Amino acid sequence: MSDDKDRASLAELESKLAAVASKREETHSPNRATGKPSQGMALGMRISAEMIAAVLVGLLIGWALDRVLDTTPWLLVLFVFLGAGAGGLNAYRVAKGFDSAVGLGRAMGERKQGDKD
Repeated sequence: MSDDKDRASLAELESKLAAVASKREETHSPNRATGKPSQGMALGMRISAEMIAAVLVGLLIGWALDRVLDTTPWLLVLFVFLGAGAGGLNAYRVAKGFDSAVGLGRAMGERKQGDKD
């Protein structure tokens, strides 16, 4: 009798665990519509990081050259604009998938290839 009671409680525990696991799977699913992980947020963060880093590098190079060559503020302004241009170009490359990492262009190409099959 005790053995039957233990089996019943064990079965009840297993059913509760399965219910909690399925509920957790539903709420923590990356993208409920497709079931695939969402890459939009990661792509946006990468593009913003590319832009910020390029402008900061241009700012630092311009500041350093201004200090060395005593041309304040002309090289700083020039290199900030060059950094912004480089950041924009990098953001374009990331969005179009022209780099080796995951980009929107590569994702769209994979989807088009998947549609043809």
